[in-house]
Amino acid sequence: MTIGAAILTVIIFIDNVIAKLMGALILVVLIAYLAETLREDQVQIEKMQRALDKLRNAYGELDDQAKIIIRTDLELNRTQEELDNKINGLYTLHETGKLISSTLDVQKLFAQITEPLILKLGFEKTIIFLIEEGSQTPRCKAAIGFDQENIEKIQQANITTEFLKAVFEKGSSVWVKNFDGASNEQKQWLELFSVTSFVIVPIVIKENVEGYIFVGNTTSYNFISEGDIDSLFILSNQLAIALENARLYEELKHSHDQLEIRVEERTKELAEANKQLVKLNKMKSDFVSAVSHELRTPLTSIKGYASILSAGRLGDVSEVQAEKLNKINVHSDELIKLVNDLLDIARIESGKIGMNMKHASLIEIIRSIADLFFPQTDEKKIHLVLEIPDEQIKVWMDPSQISRVFIKLIGNALKFTPENGTITIRVVEAEKFIHVEVADNGIGISREDLPRLFDEFYRVDNAINAEKKGTGLGLSLVKKIVEAHKGAIWVTSEVGKGTSFHFTLSCQQIEDSEVNVG
Repeated sequence: MTIGAAILTVIIFIDNVIAKLMGALILVVLIAYLAETLREDQVQIEKMQRALDKLRNAYGELDDQAKIIIRTDLELNRTQEELDNKINGLYTLHETGKLISSTLDVQKLFAQITEPLILKLGFEKTIIFLIEEGSQTPRCKAAIGFDQENIEKIQQANITTEFLKAVFEKGSSVWVKNFDGASNEQKQWLELFSVTSFVIVPIVIKENVEGYIFVGNTTSYNFISEGDIDSLFILSNQLAIALENARLYEELKHSHDQLEIRVEERTKELAEANKQLVKLNKMKSDFVSAVSHELRTPLTSIKGYASILSAGRLGDVSEVQAEKLNKINVHSDELIKLVNDLLDIARIESGKIGMNMKHASLIEIIRSIADLFFPQTDEKKIHLVLEIPDEQIKVWMDPSQISRVFIKLIGNALKFTPENGTITIRVVEAEKFIHVEVADNGIGISREDLPRLFDEFYRVDNAINAEKKGTGLGLSLVKKIVEAHKGAIWVTSEVGKGTSFHFTLSCQQIEDSEVNVG
């Protein structure tokens, strides 16, 4: 029993020891497991801490970027707002410029500076001063946001000289952004005008500062930018140009009024002188007409008696007597021509020549006139060439007056064409008119004489005209006759190569008329 008990005790002891050893082993294993788990958790915690730090850094960067974006957005909005305001201001200035330039009245000009305009430009108050002629002190021409009492107070204020020195002497602007940054004198202006900020820009006319524009705001949030100053300078330039135009207009109007007065006075003098001239001219015309008629009768008698004597009807005539009688006949013809010229002058100066229009043949007239001049062209050995259609061409004309035109033009050509020369009469048909040309290859006419060729009493200064007398009325009368036929006449010429007179006659019906040749 004792041994068994001992063995049992030993077994129990051993079992307890083993149990303790197993518990200790398990505890060791458990402790080792726990230690490993704690080590892994620590690593995980460190990883999480590092990730958290990265998140914090990323959040900080995002926060900074968000602040930058918000600040940039605010700046962009402000810039966009300023840009919109500037565009609106420029549009307003464009419309204002059209209104300002549409008037030359100074009062109406400044009346265009209205409250809506100033508000659109971004200002609450404005006042414009201008130095009037004969004055050194600027006077108010327009005011927005100021009553009459304020205007008088501003004009009487004794703070303008030094403060506006930069404006009037340098032509630069004055910009006061706020009360805190203003000088003592600028603060006086802020108080005087009851504003929190303002800008002054000069009005420059012909490089002289003759006034200024003041604009200001009464609220601090309504700030003035550099773009606003640019807009004000544009407005100032528009006003300066409009004022200069208005002054030029006034000067021109004054000169015009003075000129009208002088013209009126001179017109009265000329009218009185003209009355005297008309009176004298009538006396002269009456005298010329009377004398011409009085001369025509004895001249006709002289020519008639000379012809009777030359024919031997009163007895035989010696050779010497015949020669003298022929001279009497020649000089009588010259005197009769002179008398006829004098009568033409009297008729031209006294009234009108009637036109009896008919639908007549132009070709017949040309052939008839050519036959009339044949003895003279044959004597001078001049070729008279007719370049005219074979068929009859009828135009509306006064045949006697158109014959007179041809006689004068051919006679002129005959006078200035040398022997063996050529005179050409050319007719060209057109749709509504006939073109007639009388050309010669004579001495020609200088370019200086051509513009005055159809003037009354004008004669070209050359050797042929110096030898042969004339009145200088023929071409003037020719021109008026052609124009009475609704035609036109002109001349082309080159010295030494000849002259061509051109005129047109209408193919359409023309009523009877009168040509004023006075």
